[in-house]
Amino acid sequence: MSNRAILFYCLLVFALSWTIQGFVISTYGNPENRMALPWLVIVMYTPALVTLGFAVFNRKARKYICWKPRWTLIPAIAVAVVVPILIAFATVATVEAYGWGRPEWFIFSPHNVVISGGPWLLGKGVQGWPKFVVNVLVTGGYFAALNALAAIGEELGWRGFLQGQLVERLGVTRGVVLLGLIWSAWHMPSLLAGYNYPEHPILGAFVLFPVQLVAGAFFLAWLTIQTGSFWAAAIAHGAVNSIEEGVTANLHMTAPHLYEDMTRIAMTVIFGVLFWILLLRSAARQALMENGFNDDRNLASTGQPIVSGTSTST
Repeated sequence: MSNRAILFYCLLVFALSWTIQGFVISTYGNPENRMALPWLVIVMYTPALVTLGFAVFNRKARKYICWKPRWTLIPAIAVAVVVPILIAFATVATVEAYGWGRPEWFIFSPHNVVISGGPWLLGKGVQGWPKFVVNVLVTGGYFAALNALAAIGEELGWRGFLQGQLVERLGVTRGVVLLGLIWSAWHMPSLLAGYNYPEHPILGAFVLFPVQLVAGAFFLAWLTIQTGSFWAAAIAHGAVNSIEEGVTANLHMTAPHLYEDMTRIAMTVIFGVLFWILLLRSAARQALMENGFNDDRNLASTGQPIVSGTSTST
């Protein structure tokens, strides 16, 4: 697709999303209002709606949509669920260790965990660590899949379509960074109205959320590239919106809430850097394989060995 078509795609997604977000803010005041939830679900589906529109009216766009599930999706789903869980509990552990707050749902000890709140599928009360870990994984997987039904609306557009276009033009690093910034800016009206960061909306909209989403974009990019489709990214997005958000939102902070925000972002950045390195290594291996394939083709066609950086004579 042309650069002009990609720009038009982005502008159309922004126009639809910002219009609906503006309506929600003017009607309900706070995007967190429960009455606004159906409208926010529609907002989440604007990237998918525009992507499907492109697929209908632009035949060239269809081949760029990464939607076909493959067998590599199975192990990737496990990673998609586990990483948000690790970010959530690493945030909880850090906040508790530094005395910035305490978890309202859990009391941790060396031998067991007391669960006092939350929708845990294997129950609450006193649980040994093995049962607690299984409880968290089962509950996290269930709610990740459930919330993925809404996250599909974003991921079909961001990872399933736009990511490939940007990476093809800019490379992995710059393409994913730009996608993360676009993804963050797409939330801008709600962020400025206090969504996610009610105590510091300006800082959240222009600094905190962009950093978090750029880091998260590398994780979701790795899932998408490894599987060749957006489905694992949708599961991961669902896990972030459910178990990661649920666990961290139920921290009782004695320090300013910014401490929790910064901790969660720091944990996301750590994983983002890890998956960025994995993406670069994967890209390097692919380039090496392609160069080797081209060298083999040259050897077959000329009958002479290819020696990089040298010349031979007889």
